[in-house]
Order: sequence, then C-alpha cells, then structure tokens
Amino acid sequence: MTLPERWFRTRPDSSVLDRPRLLARSLIDAAALDDRIGRYERLLGARADLRMPIPDFGGLELAAVGGLLLIASERPFTPMQRRTAYSLIVPSLAGALRLVRANGGIVLEPREAIVPGARARVRFADGAIAELVEHRPRPGERPRPPGGPAPRPTGVRLMARLVTPSAAFERSVALYEAMLGTPAEARTRHPSPIASDLAVVGELLIIGSDGLAAEGAPAAAFALLAEPGAAAFDPGEHGRAERRLETGALAEIWTDPARGSRRPVSPHPNLRAT
Repeated sequence: MTLPERWFRTRPDSSVLDRPRLLARSLIDAAALDDRIGRYERLLGARADLRMPIPDFGGLELAAVGGLLLIASERPFTPMQRRTAYSLIVPSLAGALRLVRANGGIVLEPREAIVPGARARVRFADGAIAELVEHRPRPGERPRPPGGPAPRPTGVRLMARLVTPSAAFERSVALYEAMLGTPAEARTRHPSPIASDLAVVGELLIIGSDGLAAEGAPAAAFALLAEPGAAAFDPGEHGRAERRLETGALAEIWTDPARGSRRPVSPHPNLRAT
C-alpha cells in the first residue's frame, strides 16, 4: 500500500510507548480538518504529531494535536462512534485487552486489523466506552515529524475529562491509574463554588463533584488546564470556567493542578499489569 501524501506519524510503532496514550475525541466533517488542526496547534502551542488519511473507510482522516484526536469523516458518524468517550494508543492491543478484563471491563468489538495497525472497542468498569488502537508501521514507513516551525508555547494542556460523584472519585482514580499505567500526576481539592476533587492521570482529568455530576447541562468536550498567567484562558477567581472555543467546542477550563501543591500518590496494585 502506498501511503497518502498527507500521512505522517512521529511514532509509527506504538510498542515503543511506556504506557497507553489517552486522547479526547472530536468528531468533525472532513472539510473542516485543516482548519481545526491549525486552530488547536495555536491553542496548545504544539504541532500535530500524526495525520492518517484512510480514504477507503468512508473518507476517514485522523489527526492528533496534544491530547486531542480529531476524527474527520465524509459520512455521518455512527451512534457507537458518538458514544465512545476516549481513544487510546496502546503499546500492545493484546496486553491492553487483558488489562481491561482484569479490571472489570468488557470487549464490545474484538480485535480487527486496520491500516494504522489493529483496533478494538471496550467498555471500562465505570461504563466509559473507549477505542483501543495499536499502531504498527506500514512497509517502508519511517517516523516523520511534521514540518514547519514549532508554535509558541501557550501554557495550556488539553485533557479528556471524567466527571464522577465524590463517593466514586477514589475508585475512578485507581481504575485509570491501572488502565493508563501511571500514577496520578497531581491531586488537589478545588476551591470553586462547586466543590471538586481533581486528579490528573496521564492525559485524563478526573473530577469528583456531586454538583457537576448532577448537572443536566451539556458536557464540555474536554478540559483545558491553564498555567497561572495564561491570560487567554484564565479560569477566573474560582479556578474554573466554561468557554465556547472558536472551533465551536465547549471546553471546561481549570487552573492546572500540577502547578499547585502535590501530595504523594501510591500506585494502584494493578498498575503494571499487562
């Protein structure tokens, strides 16, 4: 197979990853992809690190910028694609599926070969649906970084988000520490009017809040973690805000908990399971 001209991956082989990479998902029309890539590169101060046109699959094209996977298609998205909360690039799909089962999850769609490598769809023990993808290089493919100058750093990180009732917060942190193979990077009690516990696990922000969990408002597509002084995305005096981005996505903005106080976190007992 000859790869399309726009195809590039900085890591064609995900077996080199030391843990899964979790990505928030944005489903968009194929005609909007170039525009969205540029806007998110400027927002996050990061270049896209993969772009994969897959024209034989309904005009599908994927691009990753920071913690976001842009999924562009020429045809309507299926209900299952819309219900899928996360995409994970995993070192080993077989190992990831064993880990899902070991931690109370189930496989919804079994392993199948795809152009980037192989995929499966699962439901985690907390009910979240995720697509797991194992990347493997195509014949003759080499790592290829994007061209052009690096954007200016913005002090903003994009994270997938999970809102859970306060009573389930610790269980959620332990589950995703196991599923993502990493301890929580930061944990804090947030002093906003909606009292919240926050934990950053890999590329996921876990929010324990009875107030937010009970809200019926449309959920933000993802979270933006802003360093203090990132004026364009200042979450305000309460450290939390919602904003509609120029891309149309609704984002929840928090002061980055990794920039505040940290406390040691013990690894989950299944953290190294494979």
